[in-house]
Amino acid sequence: MIATSGEWTWVRAKQLYEVIDRRAGSNRPPLLSVSLYRGVVRRDSITTDEPRAEDLSHYKLCRAGDIVINRMSAYQGALGIAHEKGLVSPDYMVLRPSSKGDGRYLQYLFRSTYFVGQMTARLRGIGSASQGNVRTPRINADDLGGINVPLPDLEEQRRIADFLDAETKRIDKVRLARSRMQELLRLKRERVIEHLIDGQGASRALVPLKHLVESVTVGIVVTPAAWYVDDGGVPALRGVNVKPGRIDDRDLVQISHEGHLVHRKSRLRAGDLVVVRTGQAGAAAAVTEEFVGANCIDLVIVRPGAALVPRFAEYLLNSSYAKKRVAEFAVGSIQSHFNVAAMKAMPVPRHSVIDQQRIVAEIDRAIEPIDNAVQQMEKQDQLLAERRQALITAAVTGQFDVTTAQGAEA
Repeated sequence: MIATSGEWTWVRAKQLYEVIDRRAGSNRPPLLSVSLYRGVVRRDSITTDEPRAEDLSHYKLCRAGDIVINRMSAYQGALGIAHEKGLVSPDYMVLRPSSKGDGRYLQYLFRSTYFVGQMTARLRGIGSASQGNVRTPRINADDLGGINVPLPDLEEQRRIADFLDAETKRIDKVRLARSRMQELLRLKRERVIEHLIDGQGASRALVPLKHLVESVTVGIVVTPAAWYVDDGGVPALRGVNVKPGRIDDRDLVQISHEGHLVHRKSRLRAGDLVVVRTGQAGAAAAVTEEFVGANCIDLVIVRPGAALVPRFAEYLLNSSYAKKRVAEFAVGSIQSHFNVAAMKAMPVPRHSVIDQQRIVAEIDRAIEPIDNAVQQMEKQDQLLAERRQALITAAVTGQFDVTTAQGAEA
């Protein structure tokens, strides 16, 4: 239901802005980028990597007050207002608010649940990930402009934008403080684990990992597109499924029984450790009963022998000590890549099986309250994010009058 403060009408989104497509040519203002969480910022504030294109003459120009949208991630909130003149990727959309639209209001409107839903329904270029032919979805200018939106007069738009500026800033401040606290707790967790794994420090004898395990191998490296199947196949873990200490079954792919048969050596057993070798190199998780018999793609497989307790190995490989070793021996200029030889040679502290079991029990007890605190904060952060999104959506769709609203504190 639309609020009665001011006059609201339904219009096409394209009436609220002009699509700008002016190329840089010889102009060289600062290079800008769209961050999912920070909006439009200078590119050098979020990365030191050189832009992919050496020739920036075909990049788009924007000016302060323009709305810049990353067409690939717009439905996730990758858009914002430019605060200075700059260059942006030629794949971005640059929108200049018309006399009917306030830029800040439009930014919030485009981030609302209603508008995101409309954009998602209009995404173009979606393929099938399971068939290996996924194409990044994009929103195009015509589809964006065709979305119907509820619109108050300019004065009400500015009032709504002022309200949302204040309320989202308040929520974001709380979320930032909680995020910092979570990072401190995770750091404390890492130090507790590292201390218990190697409490004797330098006096503890170090041996290459290969002396404590049955084998260190690698999963399927090259996977033909024909091996991917939508159903009836064998689950295959990838780097995206392996998180430190756990296996995430979201985005799990399946390969054909033919591919599974060809790669017998990468079939997983209970207690195996799967380790990411590309991207988030070094993240490790023990294989649980649920994934016994599954295969894996481009993962290092560490198969503990009688001298290594799987849970101890999981804690060890996810420790800050192991991360440093992985970073030291990872190769690749675009994506870090950790190989089998480096994993075999990694020096690790040697403990008896009894000591490993004792250490695992001590770690479990020590980190339980830390994990509980982090989980509680994550839940609270999710509630704050939902509250933020609900405020934005309700305000820009006229579900309440911002002049009498209680805001985020409610």
